[in-house]
Amino acid sequence: MNNNKIISFISPQYGTVGTDVNYYKLAKDLSARGNKIKLLVVGDEWALINKTKNIEVVNLLNRNIFNFLKNKYIHWKITLFIAILFSFLPFISYVMKTKNSTYLLGLIPIFPMFVFSILRIKNRIVFSIQGLPRSFVFGMNLYFAQFVRNIKLVIPNESMNDYINDRYKIPNKINFEVISNSVLDKTLIEQSNERVEEKLFVDSNLKIITAVGRLTYQKNFDNLIRAFEKVSKSNSNARLVIIGEGEEYDTLNNMVNDLNLKGLVEFLGYKNNPYKYIKNSDLFVMSSRWEGPGHVLIEAMGVGCPVITTNCYSGPADTVQNGEYGILVDIEDSNLLSESIIYALDNNDEMIFKLNKSKSYLQRFHTKNVATKYLKLFNS
Repeated sequence: MNNNKIISFISPQYGTVGTDVNYYKLAKDLSARGNKIKLLVVGDEWALINKTKNIEVVNLLNRNIFNFLKNKYIHWKITLFIAILFSFLPFISYVMKTKNSTYLLGLIPIFPMFVFSILRIKNRIVFSIQGLPRSFVFGMNLYFAQFVRNIKLVIPNESMNDYINDRYKIPNKINFEVISNSVLDKTLIEQSNERVEEKLFVDSNLKIITAVGRLTYQKNFDNLIRAFEKVSKSNSNARLVIIGEGEEYDTLNNMVNDLNLKGLVEFLGYKNNPYKYIKNSDLFVMSSRWEGPGHVLIEAMGVGCPVITTNCYSGPADTVQNGEYGILVDIEDSNLLSESIIYALDNNDEMIFKLNKSKSYLQRFHTKNVATKYLKLFNS
């Protein structure tokens, strides 16, 4: 690709989420290959990432305005909606001024999709579908996509194709390309090798089960805690560590107290580097009600931790290849989840064997391989 080629990322979001972290890994790799990268910011996506000098940040909305909107009296969805409205004209201006840019769209792309469909620009555009599409807005994205020139739609795994076709009416003009998400890289592996200071992880007698994610309904930590109650009765050395913060903290903490699990379940809050905790755990559990491929599940496998995941829409079963690389359990089945955790802790050699078989498969999630596929798509 020509060195003066610009690749513009736009992924409006309230808060930095896993998708934006992985987009940034992709952006860094593409930048290292001589491409000019611009991150178009609407909300506070990428706010928690230490950006490099080779990647330009373009604020479509004045930061003071967004910070004014972002307060406890306004629901985050309303804040983001207003931020998008204020960013509409600045984005049109950016598109008109940057004629030679390729665009990568992620998360809430409805307003850039609408702009592209109206302007009928010739730029190459890639809509990378992340997470699990579950709303009317996504259906509108698909509708507008059929009117956009030079657009490619990317899904992270084969299961997503079946899910979207079952749930949405797909315009005839739309076909999906499968490119795995950019999840694993050298930096992540290096972070996983950092020392863990918490006493919980130092005691070699304990069996540590770790879960990571926002404390929300989606992540279903309530079911994991119910399952762990049964695990704790079977194995007195078992401990559950939950890394993340969110609106369900009080509910989950009360559940821990009600089930007499205080001291056995630890909430560590948000961690910039959860990977070192995962690597030093005996088992990683993803208990979600729904996910995309499950980035943190891939990360856990990538740093060498055995995994259990719920068989939720639309990617975890692909990630563990239907149980070949980890244990797959039904959603909401706390009995099966507890039995699987007990089995995994008692049969560590088998879990490690499953994990080792995944090494070749995990290559598709390495940033350099993902970036190469996107470059081919940009140039096609």
